[in-house]
Amino acid sequence: MNILIINWRSIKDPLKGGADLATFEHAQKWVENRQANVFWLAPKYQKDIDQEVIAGIKFVYLAGPFRDGLLNFLFQFLKFYISVFLYYLSHFQGRIDVIIDQVHGIPYLTPLYAKEKVIAYIHEVAGNIWDFEFPFPVNLIGKTLEKALLRLFYRKTIFVTGSPSTKKDLIGLGLPEKNIKIVAYGVSVLPIKHVEKQENFTVMFLGRLVKMKGIERALKAFFLLKNSLPEAKMWVAGTGRPEYQKQLERLCQELNIENETIFFSPVSDEEKINLLSKTNVLLNPSYKEGWGLVNLEANRRATPVVAFNVKGNRDSVKDGISGFLVEDNDLAAMAKAILKVRALGKPLQQSALEYSKLFSWEKASDEFYKILQNNHAQ
Repeated sequence: MNILIINWRSIKDPLKGGADLATFEHAQKWVENRQANVFWLAPKYQKDIDQEVIAGIKFVYLAGPFRDGLLNFLFQFLKFYISVFLYYLSHFQGRIDVIIDQVHGIPYLTPLYAKEKVIAYIHEVAGNIWDFEFPFPVNLIGKTLEKALLRLFYRKTIFVTGSPSTKKDLIGLGLPEKNIKIVAYGVSVLPIKHVEKQENFTVMFLGRLVKMKGIERALKAFFLLKNSLPEAKMWVAGTGRPEYQKQLERLCQELNIENETIFFSPVSDEEKINLLSKTNVLLNPSYKEGWGLVNLEANRRATPVVAFNVKGNRDSVKDGISGFLVEDNDLAAMAKAILKVRALGKPLQQSALEYSKLFSWEKASDEFYKILQNNHAQ
């Protein structure tokens, strides 16, 4: 099968997230296990690279790269949309079997021009994420367009998503429930064999350094934790805009936790696994997740998760088994849950590890591929 993926990030993009990692896991399994030909269109992450092959997937880069500044972002985003349409007409029309239109806020409108079957792969309905990422009126325009475009042009399209929360959001937009398929995620991090955590109890945030991830909330919860556990340490690992990291560092100074807080940025995959293996608990203070791959990655390294009970987190965190869910924005409850993780110790670590073993990319990718086959055959 010849598969075209359209996504706004390459797997090598420094700002890639869980959605991009999930798509990559599926795609490389299709190449390896199904001998599929997979093409991936994305904006450039580096000016001088136009094409490359990674794990058998043929990446083609158009427009970009995205740089700081709202005007630049909007210009490159529009340029990428137009480039995708023109490149499809000249290189892929009539030569592929199925298109995966990966929805990140604004879909690529492929049902309007593509002759092939289109599958929309969506990890979350952005909704209020627009408010965190963009100023007014761009946020309002984005929310309005997201809702309108999905309703108008994707009502007959099959959607694949990984979480019940996202399925519920799609139904709330007016999309037919029968067209929405849930394919669970896997975990690419290998299970830990020998558990050895930090002696000084260490709390960790891991993810993109952006406002919607709620990192400030994690730092404030850590501040409250320090009242009960003065020796505790905080790790913040991830990549984001330098000015935002400086803002976070200033907050640490205001809370008087700068001496107990270490920033790791950027973080390689090897460093990420090493940090997850050593930390005692992962905090997920996000305002919203599509699923929360990082929660399962932490569990794979026998690290329980304390997360706010928001969309995505409530799908990937098994309360009392892989960690704890607390009421959204209840910082005191988050601090208390961290202490509970410490008190439970090794039994909870083992429980989290065993829970993570329920998730497999092999199984998930097979399920997704069958959806592609069934729809291509129609």
